Formats: sequence, C-alpha cells, structure tokens
Amino acid sequence: MPKIIKDVEKTIRNCALELFVEFSYTNVDMKMISKKSGVAVGTLYNYYENKKQLYISILKESWENTFNKLDAISELTISSGEKLRKFVSALYEDIEARNGLGKALINTSVAELKDDKDINGLKNSLILRVENFLNCLDKVETLSKCSNVDTRLAESLLVSTLVLLEFHPNDKEDNINFLVDFIGLSVK
Repeated sequence: MPKIIKDVEKTIRNCALELFVEFSYTNVDMKMISKKSGVAVGTLYNYYENKKQLYISILKESWENTFNKLDAISELTISSGEKLRKFVSALYEDIEARNGLGKALINTSVAELKDDKDINGLKNSLILRVENFLNCLDKVETLSKCSNVDTRLAESLLVSTLVLLEFHPNDKEDNINFLVDFIGLSVK
C-alpha cells in the first residue's frame, strides 16, 4: 500500500530548502531530497523534472515574497530616510533568512545555474527593483559624473549585504545601520 503524505509538494519543497541551505545546490541530489522528505524518488520526478527545476521554483517563491515587500516599501509616503532604512532592512532580513540560498542570484558560481534564464530573470528583477528605488532618491553632486549610478549602487548594496552577512553574521543592527549610512553617503 502506498504511503500517503499530506501536502506532498510542500513537504518536498521544505525538505529540499533545508538541504540546499545546509549542503548547497551542488551537494544535494534528488535521492537526498527523497530520503529527507519520505517521498519516493519517482514521485519527486512527478512534481519536478530535475533538481534544478525544484531549486529554481524555491528561489522564485522566496524572491517573489521579497519583491512584494520591497514594492510595498517603495510605495510608502514617508521620508526618504525612513524609506531607505525600511528598504535596506527588508532586503537584509530576507537575504539573511535564506541562510545563503539567495547568493545564487548575486554570485552564480554553479555553471548549471549561471546562464539559466529563470535565475537571470530573478537577478535582473532584484537589481531593477533596487535601482528603481534608488532612482527616486536625489544623488550627491559628485555622482552625477558616474554612468548607471543607480545600477552601481544597487549592485554595491547587494554585494555589501552578502559580505556583511558572511563576515559579521551576529551584528545585524550594525550591518543594517552601516548599509543605510553607506547608501546615505550617495544621496542628498
């Protein structure tokens, strides 16, 4: 008699997420996901064509939630300083909550993911959201000479967030304050 698992897809995704966070994309295979979730390997393939498709679906869901938060903050009618703090905090906290899973968007060192259109679409969506947010802020005079200043600031914010999470994981408030002040140096 076959095993009945409630919310099979949710179970698969949650177990896969835990494994991807703990072992990284490269070191996880469908057998590991099957074992952890209690779902037969063949059943996994009924839901997901391969590990990459499962990984990307987890990333998409996770980043869509972040995008919704960032969009909502961008629409707030509060001072630009408050808005910057809320935006940076939300971005930082969501990247932190992923426990490294979000790095795939910013640093795609895995060859299989590097040229993937879905990964690149998510990456471009993230950068565009941060760019659009920064575009609404008046920049200091010295940056007027820089081409694509909002893109460069967006990329700097994202990379700096990852670096601070890596090297100062227990200094959340200091990290957020630093990032806000760092971007604040670029705006009036």
